[in-house]
Amino acid sequence: MTPLGNTVATYLLLAGAAFGGAPGASPVKVNEIALGSSGFVELRNTGSTEADIGGWSVQACVGSTPRILATIPPATVLLPGEYFLIVGSAFSGTVPNGIVVSTVDGSGVIARNRHGAHTDSVGLTSSSPCREDGPAAPCPNSGQGSSVGRDSASRDTDHNFTDFTCLIPTPGEINP
Repeated sequence: MTPLGNTVATYLLLAGAAFGGAPGASPVKVNEIALGSSGFVELRNTGSTEADIGGWSVQACVGSTPRILATIPPATVLLPGEYFLIVGSAFSGTVPNGIVVSTVDGSGVIARNRHGAHTDSVGLTSSSPCREDGPAAPCPNSGQGSSVGRDSASRDTDHNFTDFTCLIPTPGEINP
């Protein structure tokens, strides 16, 4: 390949990373989850520019193999600070920007960009393939009015135990 060809390829890769198109690089985070038919997965754009999440998938970790929970429709764009929800069929809140599925089950979730690259995840057990470094701290009365979520800044250190705490669910809103 010519030096110019390498330069063009590098610019295209960097442009993709800046706009959420390159594998593995994204300001969109798994921000909060609650399990069950009334549960939800909340994605949040923590960046300062819009993020195109069309074609992304969210996978539920059930057993040792993640399976697709939902695929985000093409041309879905999140503005800075905006949320996208995947909710169970018994969810009782409003879903202005999201998808309804039968249930949110398993031991965590993985967000994958349109290229299939793992962009973020949270695991709730030490055996969950969704965990980053270790699992999030378990909630007492899990599934009964509680969720696990990041802090109000959506801090992400790639250590689920550090990044997630038990919350009163706040789907589509800033976490306390």
